[in-house]
Order: sequence, then structure tokens, then C-alpha cells
Amino acid sequence: MSMPDLRSKLKRHLSSRYAVLRWRLERVVGCKHNAADALQETWLRLEAMAQPVAVHNPDAYLLRMAANIATDAYRRDQIIVTEREREELMHMADDSANDVSDPARIVAARLDVQALDAALAGLSPRRRAILTAARVDGLLNGEIAERFGISVAMVKKELQAAMQHCKTCMADADAAQRSDVAGRRKY
Repeated sequence: MSMPDLRSKLKRHLSSRYAVLRWRLERVVGCKHNAADALQETWLRLEAMAQPVAVHNPDAYLLRMAANIATDAYRRDQIIVTEREREELMHMADDSANDVSDPARIVAARLDVQALDAALAGLSPRRRAILTAARVDGLLNGEIAERFGISVAMVKKELQAAMQHCKTCMADADAAQRSDVAGRRKY
């Protein structure tokens, strides 16, 4: 089969099976939009394909091609900090550390901590422990559910209620005004 025939056959196959291929690719990349973008890029690359190849399974070939494109896009979109940028950030941190003598900043920080302490004191012991496990320890909802012997849905409800309570209690605090209420969390 000549190259133009192979290209047109693969493009027709991609067009006719687009919904199924997008659905299967979505399972790989985890996002409908990224899967659609990868398939569109696959279409463009089929047009620019240089070498003829033997394709025995068009679905598998197109999915592998699209998955590789999605992987490349993911890697390209990741922010990489260079050594020079890291050094600049470290110097900025040093400069702000020297500024700890700013009385207004110290007072604001102490008020934030007091407001958070008061908000946490108003939570039930279990809700406070769940919030701490999520925001301080960085546990996933499934891990928290196992630890407390509850469902993941209940963990979500408890976290939502705890965060809403803290936000309400800290309405006047600087941290709430800045929306700086998120802790360390892995998803």
C-alpha cells in the first residue's frame, strides 16, 4: 500500500471511530479535552507522515500515536525551574526572612494563628482530626477514610464542613481575606 493510501485509510479510520478512540484515550490521559487535543494532533501528524509503515491494527496504532502526543504535551506543559531561578527564589526567601522585624507583619501573623486556633477549637474532635490529616499530614481522602473507618464520601462531607466552619470563623482574619487557607495536600 502506498503512503497516500495508508494516510487516507488511517484518517478515514480516525474519523469513523473518533468517539470510541477519544473515549479509550480519555481513560489513558484522564481528561476528555486532552484526549480530543491529542487526536486532533494525531490527524495533523498523519498528514505529515514521512515513512510508510505496516499497520495491522489501526485502532492500536492511532491510540499509541495519540497517547505519545498527549505524553509529550504533558511533559512540555510542566514547569521546570532552572538552577538560576532556584537561586533567585532562595535569595528572595532570604530577603523576606530578614524582614521579620516588621511589627505589622508579626501582629497580622499572630492574629491569623489565633483565629485559626479558635476555629479549630470549634470543630468536633473527629472533624478536627480529619481536617488535620488532610491539610497538615497531606493524606488522601481514601487514606483518611481507612484511618477513621468511614466512607470517602463522608470524608469529603466532613472536610467541606470543616473548611466552611474555619472560613466562617476566620472571616475577619487576614489569611481568610487573602484566601490563604489551603494546607499541604496531595491529590
